[in-house]
Amino acid sequence: MSVAVAMFVHFPGLSSERYGELMTRLDLDANPAAGAMLHVAAAAVDGINVIDLWQTKEAAQAFVDQRLQPALRELKIQADVNIDVAQLHNVFAPDLDAIGRIGAMSVPARSGGGRL
Repeated sequence: MSVAVAMFVHFPGLSSERYGELMTRLDLDANPAAGAMLHVAAAAVDGINVIDLWQTKEAAQAFVDQRLQPALRELKIQADVNIDVAQLHNVFAPDLDAIGRIGAMSVPARSGGGRL
């Protein structure tokens, strides 16, 4: 039986602007990846950290191989991307509506920008 996974990705040296370009190229708003459940990105001291939740490890790997890596190559983003995948143990989201109230938002593919 397949289990859900969390995928932790660190993009060293990736700016918020370049992350926006990557999200635009991935076109996830209009064309979500099969098996994707949640995407969260946060600025780090040395780049961008991402946590994705996936229905299966295979879905996460397919996204990395078929969409993420090609997009990184096309945008000439040469960060030494660190990816770690682990079986999902728990998700706790007591107030999902708060995300909109605090100003966090999706970076729309069609706009090429947004706040992190």
